[in-house]
Amino acid sequence: MVLVVEDEDVSRRALVALLAMSGYPSRAVPSAEEALAAASKGDLPDVAVVDLDLPGMNGAKLIERLRRAKPGLKAVLLTAADPERVSFATGGQKVNQLRKPIDFNELLAFLASEEGGGPMQ
Repeated sequence: MVLVVEDEDVSRRALVALLAMSGYPSRAVPSAEEALAAASKGDLPDVAVVDLDLPGMNGAKLIERLRRAKPGLKAVLLTAADPERVSFATGGQKVNQLRKPIDFNELLAFLASEEGGGPMQ
């Protein structure tokens, strides 16, 4: 399952729809806190697609926390921020990134790659 964490409603719904049409079951939430609440109940994703700029906890910290709960988690950070700011936000952790506006074909390529996993039934 792909977890989409995006605070912008239109973007969140579009990503979920595009993922579903491409064979990727997904779940979406608007904040890191909601993602962590679901994870604490055992609802851990296989892949996380996370916006960097979320209200409250930022996306890089969320990915770090999700990886503690599920070390094999595949994740990609969505951002329009400059590379220096992204580097600061990630604190040096290795995080795949896609620039906004998102090229959906790039996201699909990541999901299909060894690092991202393949379509999940």
